Amino acid sequence: MALAIAAAAWAASPLAVAQSVPGSTGQSVAPTPLPISAISRYEQMTAATISPDGKHLAALVATDKYKWPVIAIYATDDLSKPPVWIPSETLRIVGVGFYGNDRISFVVEAPVINPSGRPTITRKLAFSDLDGKNVIDGSGAAGSRNKGARENQERYGGMGSKTFVRDLYNPDLVLIERSGDAQSIVELNLKTKESRLVAEAGARSVFLAGGVDLATGEPRIKLQLDLQGDSLHARMYIRDAKTRAWVRHDPLSYAFKDRHRIEVAGYGSSPNELLVLTNRGRDNVAVYSYDIANQKMSAEPLYQAAGFDVAGVSFRLDREKKVTEVSGIAVEGPATTQVIFDPAWAEAQQKIRARFPGKNVTLELNRESRTMAVVRVDAPDLPPEYYFYRNGALALLGKQRPWIDPATLGHAEFITYTARDGLRIPAFVTYPAGWTPAKGPVPLVVMPHGGPWARDELSWDPAGWVQFLATRGVAVIQPQYRGSDGWGHRLWTAGDREWGQKMQDDKDDGAAYLVAKGVADPKRMAIFGYSYGGFAAIAASVRPNSPYRCAIAGAGVASIERIGNLWGAGPIQQEVQGWTVRGMDPMKNVAKANIPIMLYHGDHDRQADTEHSRMFYRAMKSAGKKVEYHEIPGMWHTLPWHTEWHEQTLTLIEKYLKSDNCKIL
Repeated sequence: MALAIAAAAWAASPLAVAQSVPGSTGQSVAPTPLPISAISRYEQMTAATISPDGKHLAALVATDKYKWPVIAIYATDDLSKPPVWIPSETLRIVGVGFYGNDRISFVVEAPVINPSGRPTITRKLAFSDLDGKNVIDGSGAAGSRNKGARENQERYGGMGSKTFVRDLYNPDLVLIERSGDAQSIVELNLKTKESRLVAEAGARSVFLAGGVDLATGEPRIKLQLDLQGDSLHARMYIRDAKTRAWVRHDPLSYAFKDRHRIEVAGYGSSPNELLVLTNRGRDNVAVYSYDIANQKMSAEPLYQAAGFDVAGVSFRLDREKKVTEVSGIAVEGPATTQVIFDPAWAEAQQKIRARFPGKNVTLELNRESRTMAVVRVDAPDLPPEYYFYRNGALALLGKQRPWIDPATLGHAEFITYTARDGLRIPAFVTYPAGWTPAKGPVPLVVMPHGGPWARDELSWDPAGWVQFLATRGVAVIQPQYRGSDGWGHRLWTAGDREWGQKMQDDKDDGAAYLVAKGVADPKRMAIFGYSYGGFAAIAASVRPNSPYRCAIAGAGVASIERIGNLWGAGPIQQEVQGWTVRGMDPMKNVAKANIPIMLYHGDHDRQADTEHSRMFYRAMKSAGKKVEYHEIPGMWHTLPWHTEWHEQTLTLIEKYLKSDNCKIL
């Protein structure tokens, strides 16, 4: 029977500020600006996780003893005991998890020189015992042949979505991708530290992690690139268990340019059944059952959510019994919502949610005892908190930012509005703390997300920008403009070849909507974005009749021609995304700039290369336009950033919004 997730709790209705007042108390409270240090300093606790047997917890914890967050291992039988600390003095640890009961896996940031000879960072996987001993460099074990990991990732962009790392029923073994002219899968033995080649995908092919036989470690599913006329296709091949032959499965194959998602989540109730995430023939992604022997997709989805995408399927891996079962799904509503299938855990989840009304509650269940979980709670006005759940009782483990008082933060809500051409645009609006319609319009910052094939959520902003502004008396709208992913195929593809055009109209229309509703002061509006959002800010500065007083672009793209050529350098990327990067090129419209703009960019940014901001700054200065540029030494593109970078950029943003160039604060 198909499971349809009701969407009533997420249904968007037009903003009605005259009928509803943001906030739970209705009291008028003057905003208390968050200190810059409250956002820039390292998080006190993050990435809390539980071992399969429930005997240990791990987290990244910041203490005065170390210069950045380090791994802490807690024994669950007595959480009052000090944890075991696993520090790293030279490379910052940015992620941690358990691999079996007696080992952890963790990710570190490492500086590298890219193929063009410029500095940037990479992330490396490692394993160790629970005391930090017997460290194994997973990246080194996998090795690299010929061109290296980056080139392999660029060549296969759009085929393999993530680096191939797969745990198996045997906790001593892990599968890791080795880069080269063809993808290879290596089995690393964590006990002996030896590795062996398991399989090679072959030319123009990649294995899928969801198709691994967890008992043998053998990859059974791969995608192969195939040119059909002028169109590139991904052909799905599944290894026949009896004949060992690779059999093509056309129902799982697709043309890259169609951009229909077909993702193998894993095996279903038998080795002959695959669970497949797809939006082929529909707007939103749902989960279907695929019969391998008969090459047939189920007529109806097993799991779907009305009006929203199913983001993923979770599995419970039982190493002792050597079975894997579906444990739930994740639904991309305004916030990603966890749906647990186990009746007992689903009941526990509802009781925990009742403790935190209006908050996002996610459970990480331990795989073996089924009595313990790590609970993560957050909201747009609540930095993440971590709790340990055992036999119905909750104990606070730690808070990500305990120095922030949620009562001082702005309230957020999910809305939709109509763009000028009739397309409905989802958005999130955050109001200044204590704001009511009776107080009248306030300054507004339009904050488009990066990507552009990405989206925001109704959750805590990890960069801290939203509440940084809301606590300074500024309303913030985060439009999920056409081209955003995660809101259905129609909205996503509507952004094709509309950079700086209809994609930009959607941002301006969101601002106009809040002006019409009496929220935003039309004389005190600005646009601020990072990455693609930085492009949107740059584009806003050169569009005629800008509704904004100023623009701020962080790590922005300024040249559509340059980024389009980069994203279209490989045949797959050209078919998937390169051809969509067309529209209004800011570098060719500098003469039309009509509002001041501030640019900032990290000099180690190779993702949206620093040269974009440098070029645009030089062109604007030569044209006599109002522009300033700040280059941040050592800073790369993505979170998490070092404290000093975050502090410097937040200081620049606040100063510029207060300056004569902007004057919205």
